[in-house]
This record gives sequence, C-alpha cells and structure tokens, in this order.
Amino acid sequence: MESVAVSPSGGDQRARPAVFRVLGPLTLSSGGDTLVLPPSKVTSLLAVLLLHPDEVISVSTLQQAVWGDAQPASAKAALQTCTLRLRQLFHRHGITGSVIKTVPGGYRITATAATVDLMRFRELIGRTRDVPDPEAELARLEEALALWSDPMLANVPSEALHRDVVPRISEERVRAIERVCDLKISLGRDRSALVDLWTANRAYPANERFSAQLASVLYRTGRQADALAELRRIRDYLRHELGIAPGPTLRELELTILRGEASTPVAPVGRPATVVSRHPVASSLIGRDALGETVAERLRADCPIVVLTGPPGVGKTALAQHVGQLVAPHFPGGQLRVAADTVSHDAQRRLITPVDQGHGAQVGRRLLFADDVVNGSQVRALPALLAPGDALLLTSRQSLSGPVTRLGGWLHRVEPLEPADSLQLLRSALGPEQVDADPQSAAEIAALCDHLPLALRIAATRILLRPRTELAAAAEWLRADPLSRLSLPGEPDMSLGHRFDEALSRAGETLEAAFVRLATAAPAAITAAPAAQLLDVDPATARDLLDGLVDHSLVEEAADHYWIRALLRRHAQLAAERHAPHPDPPRRPHRAKGSMR
Repeated sequence: MESVAVSPSGGDQRARPAVFRVLGPLTLSSGGDTLVLPPSKVTSLLAVLLLHPDEVISVSTLQQAVWGDAQPASAKAALQTCTLRLRQLFHRHGITGSVIKTVPGGYRITATAATVDLMRFRELIGRTRDVPDPEAELARLEEALALWSDPMLANVPSEALHRDVVPRISEERVRAIERVCDLKISLGRDRSALVDLWTANRAYPANERFSAQLASVLYRTGRQADALAELRRIRDYLRHELGIAPGPTLRELELTILRGEASTPVAPVGRPATVVSRHPVASSLIGRDALGETVAERLRADCPIVVLTGPPGVGKTALAQHVGQLVAPHFPGGQLRVAADTVSHDAQRRLITPVDQGHGAQVGRRLLFADDVVNGSQVRALPALLAPGDALLLTSRQSLSGPVTRLGGWLHRVEPLEPADSLQLLRSALGPEQVDADPQSAAEIAALCDHLPLALRIAATRILLRPRTELAAAAEWLRADPLSRLSLPGEPDMSLGHRFDEALSRAGETLEAAFVRLATAAPAAITAAPAAQLLDVDPATARDLLDGLVDHSLVEEAADHYWIRALLRRHAQLAAERHAPHPDPPRRPHRAKGSMR
C-alpha cells in the first residue's frame, strides 16, 4: 500500500507523513502544521473517501454525498472537477504520491491506520479482542477514544454523510465508552467511572444504559438522591422527547434504590464488535424457517456460492443473516461481510489469508457475505477471495444467473410471505390482542403491503405511533395511499418508494421505460405478443425486455404469462406522472410508445 506523504514547500523536500482526522472536525496535519478544511464540496468529497478508507467508492455514492438530491445537470463532470480541486489542494500542501486513485467504477483514497484516525481507532478496538488482562484492554480502549473530538465532521456540509454514515460510526464510539465504564466498575474504580458516565449521559441523553450505569454507581457511592434524580431525568426525557417509557432495567433499578436494597452493577456489555463473528445464536425468522434451513443445508454441503434474489423489501438480507446464524458452527473461520464493489487487491490478499486465532493456527472455512450486489460484474472478483472450503452468500435484486452458472452455485428467488405468515408478523409487531381482535382488517393491511416483510414492518411501526387507532381505521388510512404511507419519515432506507426508485434506476432507462409502460397500460397478466404491441417493438424484443425486467425482480414470470405486483404497479403510475411532459396538449392525437422520459 502506498504511503501518504507531505513534501514541505521550500528547499527541504523530505517527505513527512500526512495525517487525516475525521473523528472530529475534518483536518489535515503534516509535521507541526494542521489545516482545518473550510466547509465546501471538496471537503465533503474528501470526507466520504476518508470514511471508507482504502475502499472503492462508487461515483453515485460520491455524488449523493457531495450534492444530495440537488445534483447538477452534469454531476459526473462536476465530480471530476471536485476531484481535481482536491488533488490541487493536496499538491499545495505538499502531499505526494497517488493519494486519490481513479479506479473502475469510482475513486479510492490510499490510507493506513497511521494516516487516518478512523482506521487507527478501529485497529485499537480490534486489538482488544485477544487481551485477557482488563487493565491492558482498558488502556487500549482509552487510547482509541482519545482520538475523538467533538463535533465529528462539523466542517463537512454533507447532509447524506451526517444522516447515514456519521451516526453509524458514532455508535462504535458508544460501544467503546460502555466497555470502558464496565471495566472501570469491575476494577472497583467507581469514582473514575462517574466522570466518564456524567460526560456520556450529557452527550447521549437517550441512552438508557448510560443512565442505568450512572444511577447504579451513584447509589453504591452513597448518593441516593443524585441517583434518583438521574432516573427522573431519563424518564422525563424519554417521555417528552420520544414518547416512550423507560425499559425494565431502569424501572427495577429505581425500585431497588427506593427500597434501599443492595445494588448490583449493570450487566456488562461484550467487547466492541470486530469483523469476524464466531458462533451467533440462531433465532427464528417468521415465515422463513423452512427456506432458511434449505439454504443453510446448501452451504453446509460445500456449495461454493448461494444467491438470494427477489424484489425490494422481500427480506433477502434478513434471511441471509438468519442463515448465517444457522451455519455458524460449520464455518469456524468466521463470517466476513464483503462489499462487492469495494474489493481491492490489498483487501483480496487480506481475506485470502485463512483466519487464525493470533497464534498461526488455522481455524477453518469461512462464510463470505456480500449484500445487495448491484450486478454480475461485481461478483467476478469475489471468487478470488475464497480459500478452499469457503463459501459465498450473496443477496441481490438481480438474479446473477450468469455467475451462478459459471461457478456452479445455487440460486433462489425469495417470495413475499404467505398470508398466514404476514398475520403472524403483524401479531409479533403489534401484539396478538390487537390483531386477533380484528383479523379481517389485519389481513387487509397485509394484502395492501403485498405481503412484503419490509412493508409490513413499516406499516406496523406507523400503527404503533398511533396507539389510539383501531386496525380498521389503520387499514382505511393505508388503503388511501399505500405507497407513500409505507415510509418512515426521515428514514430513506425505510421507504418502499425509495427502494422501488432505486431498483428502477439500477435497471436502466430502457427497462425502466418498458416497465412503466407495461405497469400503467397492461392488464394484470400479459404475454409477450400483447406486450410487444404496447411497447411498439417486435415480439422477440418484447420477450427480451420482459426477461430483463424479471431478472431485475420488477416483473414476475409464470408458466405462460408475466405480471406485476400491486405496489410496484402503483409505483409505476407515480413514476409515469413524474416523467409526464408539461401539461400542454399535443397538437394532434398520437399513441404513446417507447421511453416514458
């Protein structure tokens, strides 16, 4: 891996390492000089590259991070200009070497744990896994947390990063703080833990675990009134800000303090998560137990590649994770999550090396998991990551039939739930009393959700936010506009419409236009010949278009016809309205055909 170096201006051309900081305001340091970058699109571009260090970031991801939804007409050219300005910034500050690489599909920044604080933080956290001495583990965790300063990326004006990436990375910090407090308490350092807990509670006021730890330590150190005051604070915050009640741990702790009983420390958390998971506990997945066992049996039987495909929201990722739990004992080398579009040569070398326990002893075969693969080209590099005995589990909206055929694997199209399983999911989410009191309305809600697990969970969540709404009223509310109401405000990834838009975008303009035309004009079931007339193409071309739509999980194929699910059909109608021309009537009647754009 190339090192990032800075050549100071003037006569002294000795290279000095450049260090980037993202666990605070985005800064660039070289020697004794530190540059805090001003808010700009160039700063946003650098931030998204550094938050995915030494990985290939796709052009679309970079564009979304830099411009959000207000992308310029020529976003690709604008991104190239931003990249040029970033390279010029590096040159002005003496950064030498090919720091930013242009690679097929996107860009990658060369980075190591010595040059990016995020990588150093994760390296230190990972090294705590094999430390038996709690004092040594505590020292490493505190060294890792010392890399942080608030607020993270305050000078980066990217809404997408602050919404989608920063919270996820901040969660890694929270887990480390929890572990530090646990260690200090277990070592009898209650008063030292109090300092960390006061700070953590003010930084994360809704974190019930921090509050429980703080109240417990205060009570054990003779500060009963302060402990009760903290419990009142978290109870009021949860009620007024989030509309929820405290969990059982906080309630039991409050009763313990009020009764004057002996208090025990809050149950400690495990060590912060690392890349490899060993033996997770298998759990049931509503409506997927039989399928999960079938997929697991394929992997146990040394099938090298298994692909789970299906429409957006059908639960492919959840099923894959469930299967991972089932087969964990058969993959003692652990399970590795691989980003199919970010496999560099360095990453390949790291992953091909058998996983060991730190003493050179190989521990066995591994399961590699790549989620939401966009197309077959992303799969071509993945088999190189497999050591003998390893297996690859993929999820994708496309069938990936080409790679499966070439590599000799197994492909399964995941279907929506059966009606009975949909009702069981609603019982699990809403409570059996509410569903069993009005099974007819619950069945209607399940049907309006097309029996898609994601849609059912979103609908259940929105119903839970309206506790005084009966199921019949909820079904009527959902029936009025199911697609827009199957969305959680402020959560793009938990929006069925967003998932459908993404699927259409991946399909390309030609297939998108054909889908919209068929979904808005075709009957419920259609064969190739009527489709050819609607699309104004010959039957062979119509069949190719239909097969392409089936491959992208936008159209279903039966023995003698094709059909489109209700929610996807409704989404196509909205897409047609969005792409409709300005409402000036044409000069003469004409038949719509071809692209809907």
